[in-house]
Amino acid sequence: MATVNKKQSTSSSNSGFVRGTMLLSGASLISRALGLIYLFPFQFMVGATGIMFYTYAYNYYAIMIGLATAGIPVAVSKFVAKYNALGEYDTSERLYRSGLKIMSLTGIVSFIALFLLAPYLAHRAIPGGDVNSASYIDAVTMTIRGVSFALLLIPPMSMTRGYFQGHQSMGPTAISQILEQIVRIVFLLAGVSIAIYIFDADAAWAATIATFSAFIGAIGSVAILVYYFRKRAPGLQELRDSQTVQSPERPLTDLYKELLTYAIPIVMVGLSTPLYQVIDQNTMNAALQSIGYTLEAAGNATAYLIADSHKIVLIPVSVATGLSLSATPLLTASFTQGNMKKVKKQISQIYQLAFFVTIPAVVGMILLSQETFHVLFPKDQEAWVYLLSYAPSALFLALYSVTAAVLQGINRQYFTIIATLAGLLTKYLLNAPLIHLTGDGTGAGYATILGYFVATGLMFFRITQTVDFPFSSVLRRTSLIMIISAIMGIGVGLVKWGMVAFLPETTLASLAILIVGAGIGIVIFAGLAIWTGLAEAVLGRKFSMKRGRGNAAR
Repeated sequence: MATVNKKQSTSSSNSGFVRGTMLLSGASLISRALGLIYLFPFQFMVGATGIMFYTYAYNYYAIMIGLATAGIPVAVSKFVAKYNALGEYDTSERLYRSGLKIMSLTGIVSFIALFLLAPYLAHRAIPGGDVNSASYIDAVTMTIRGVSFALLLIPPMSMTRGYFQGHQSMGPTAISQILEQIVRIVFLLAGVSIAIYIFDADAAWAATIATFSAFIGAIGSVAILVYYFRKRAPGLQELRDSQTVQSPERPLTDLYKELLTYAIPIVMVGLSTPLYQVIDQNTMNAALQSIGYTLEAAGNATAYLIADSHKIVLIPVSVATGLSLSATPLLTASFTQGNMKKVKKQISQIYQLAFFVTIPAVVGMILLSQETFHVLFPKDQEAWVYLLSYAPSALFLALYSVTAAVLQGINRQYFTIIATLAGLLTKYLLNAPLIHLTGDGTGAGYATILGYFVATGLMFFRITQTVDFPFSSVLRRTSLIMIISAIMGIGVGLVKWGMVAFLPETTLASLAILIVGAGIGIVIFAGLAIWTGLAEAVLGRKFSMKRGRGNAAR
């Protein structure tokens, strides 16, 4: 009976891991997809220049969020998981309630700081010497101040999400993410439409309304989290009442010290993407102007890369982001209990899922980049080369996110600081030279890819040192994923070539090519993945063809 119970417990744990992973990944995917869907009507209304103002403000806002929360939300999920595994439910509860007050205070402070620093940050992003420089600086200042209000709510909201995740309750986080995005987008599109078509507002005012929508979206997210907290309060209280061990009297100062050891490295991981983009917005304008671009053309190129292309790339990456968020508490629990076999299995599963999603996605984005831009951004369709060059970053960004989460899960989080700084330094040193080498903004995309490659490589090395993880097992399945993706790419390429030969160069034709090409790609990849047994090995038995013999992926 004990053996049966142990097997049931293990099965339940694995099932919970998969459910939690898929729930957060699905929510992140939906959120990213919504974030892309609103972008093309928004860009149609405000143009690439308006997108530039909006993106510049959002990148500074993202950095301030990272500094305001100090990585606390993800660290809290790890902290709660650890002390729950030890049976000390009241310890994690004490820290959450105290931390919620601190996060509320940091939200107020960060709002004031970003609001007051807006003019200085705008000057950093917009170089002088152009006829449009002064008006661009004023516009960026307004958009930064518009988005700063969201900082009043984001830190305590994120703290609560981390608390739920630490209890292996992914639903509140997933639903709040989706609702936050829906509320934000509805307000954004409605507000911008009214401003432009009724009040004849310019791109600067439209972008300011758009950035303020982050505050409105946060209100919706906070409301749903409060609802879930009240709904689940009795269950959480019952869990604390069932505690069978007497928690040591741990001073809050000691708990915060432990929490910060988790949080500081998470800050670097959370800040990496906006820091990469701030490097772009603070260097691309000057570098492109030095080779003959006007400020407007340089700003538009920046928007094509760090707004349009990045949004598209983030759709497959969002799956890996969901994986990293849900994996950290589970890896922490397994590592704390000394179950290294389970740790290795979880790491292997995470990497296989990340490769399974991102490799075919990169192939598809490269092949269909021109059609994608033609459909989504018909006024800027000539900028499709930015997506073509930036598409491979999806793989490296996903690997970076997952690998950083693994390091946090095995208590080697401080190495992420070294790796992230090495990647950012690579990006900074190569950005301008590669822009000059390529003669356009695509060089900045290549610098981003190289930066993530360096950071991820360093973290890979650290993982193998710590848990003696056999990457060879992951590489075997990755090789099969690459082979199937290559076959898929050939199929999509042939279909695209045939359709291009007979269809006119119109937006409708590009949409047809995009739909048919993506559909054919999904069918080929899914069919081969199931036939070879790869889908079963990575996703579970329900994707098996139930053949009696062994399969190629084993």
